[in-house]
Amino acid sequence: MKVPKEIASKAERYEELKKETDKLYEELEEFANEHGFEDFWIEGFGVSQEPEGEEQLDGEYCDQSMRWEGSGDGTYYYPIEGSTQYFWVAYSF
Repeated sequence: MKVPKEIASKAERYEELKKETDKLYEELEEFANEHGFEDFWIEGFGVSQEPEGEEQLDGEYCDQSMRWEGSGDGTYYYPIEGSTQYFWVAYSF
Protein backbone atom coordinates (compact mmCIF):
# COMPACT_ATOMS: atom_id res chain seq x y z
CA MET A 1 0.00 0.00 0.00
CA LYS A 2 1.19 3.50 -0.81
CA VAL A 3 0.02 6.47 1.22
CA PRO A 4 -1.45 9.38 -0.73
CA LYS A 5 0.62 12.59 -0.72
CA GLU A 6 -2.28 14.38 0.95
CA ILE A 7 -2.08 12.04 3.96
CA ALA A 8 1.72 12.38 4.14
CA SER A 9 1.36 16.17 4.03
CA LYS A 10 -1.18 16.07 6.87
CA ALA A 11 1.13 13.86 8.93
CA GLU A 12 3.99 16.29 8.40
CA ARG A 13 1.80 19.24 9.41
CA TYR A 14 0.61 17.28 12.46
CA GLU A 15 4.21 16.76 13.57
CA GLU A 16 4.91 20.49 13.25
CA LEU A 17 1.80 21.46 15.20
CA LYS A 18 2.47 18.83 17.88
CA LYS A 19 5.96 20.24 18.48
CA GLU A 20 4.53 23.77 18.72
CA THR A 21 1.73 22.62 21.02
CA ASP A 22 4.15 20.74 23.29
CA LYS A 23 6.34 23.85 23.59
CA LEU A 24 3.35 26.06 24.42
CA TYR A 25 2.12 23.53 26.98
CA GLU A 26 5.52 23.49 28.70
CA GLU A 27 5.55 27.30 28.93
CA LEU A 28 1.99 27.43 30.28
CA GLU A 29 2.67 24.58 32.69
CA GLU A 30 5.70 26.48 34.00
CA PHE A 31 3.46 29.49 34.71
CA ALA A 32 0.92 27.23 36.45
CA ASN A 33 3.62 25.57 38.56
CA GLU A 34 4.95 28.97 39.63
CA HIS A 35 1.43 29.79 40.86
CA GLY A 36 0.76 26.76 43.04
CA PHE A 37 -0.10 23.96 40.60
CA GLU A 38 3.16 22.00 40.87
CA ASP A 39 1.44 19.03 42.56
CA PHE A 40 -1.54 18.93 40.20
CA TRP A 41 -2.19 17.19 36.89
CA ILE A 42 -2.73 20.02 34.38
CA GLU A 43 -5.43 19.15 31.86
CA GLY A 44 -5.51 22.31 29.78
CA PHE A 45 -5.40 26.06 29.40
CA GLY A 46 -7.52 28.67 27.71
CA VAL A 47 -9.15 32.08 27.78
CA SER A 48 -12.79 32.77 28.65
CA GLN A 49 -15.09 35.75 28.73
CA GLU A 50 -16.51 34.94 32.16
CA PRO A 51 -15.14 32.97 35.11
CA GLU A 52 -17.08 30.27 36.91
CA GLY A 53 -16.98 29.16 40.52
CA GLU A 54 -16.30 31.03 43.72
CA GLU A 55 -14.39 34.28 43.84
CA GLN A 56 -10.95 34.05 45.44
CA LEU A 57 -8.40 36.80 46.09
CA ASP A 58 -7.45 39.50 43.56
CA GLY A 59 -10.39 38.80 41.24
CA GLU A 60 -9.44 35.16 40.71
CA TYR A 61 -12.08 32.40 40.62
CA CYS A 62 -12.06 28.68 41.35
CA ASP A 63 -14.60 26.13 40.12
CA GLN A 64 -13.65 22.85 41.83
CA SER A 65 -15.41 19.53 42.45
CA MET A 66 -14.36 16.71 44.75
CA ARG A 67 -14.65 13.19 43.32
CA TRP A 68 -13.84 11.49 46.61
CA GLU A 69 -11.66 12.28 49.61
CA GLY A 70 -8.38 13.81 48.43
CA SER A 71 -9.29 13.69 44.74
CA GLY A 72 -11.01 16.14 42.48
CA ASP A 73 -10.74 18.48 39.55
CA GLY A 74 -11.41 22.05 38.72
CA THR A 75 -10.69 25.16 36.74
CA TYR A 76 -8.91 28.18 38.14
CA TYR A 77 -9.40 31.59 36.51
CA TYR A 78 -6.95 34.49 36.54
CA PRO A 79 -7.99 37.96 35.31
CA ILE A 80 -5.96 39.09 32.31
CA GLU A 81 -4.33 42.49 32.75
CA GLY A 82 -5.89 45.18 30.58
CA SER A 83 -8.77 42.89 29.61
CA THR A 84 -12.15 41.73 30.84
CA GLN A 85 -11.25 38.12 29.96
CA TYR A 86 -9.80 35.36 32.13
CA PHE A 87 -6.94 32.93 31.61
CA TRP A 88 -7.92 29.49 32.93
CA VAL A 89 -6.06 26.40 34.07
CA ALA A 90 -7.95 23.08 34.21
CA TYR A 91 -6.49 20.60 36.70
CA SER A 92 -6.98 17.35 38.61
CA PHE A 93 -5.56 16.18 41.91
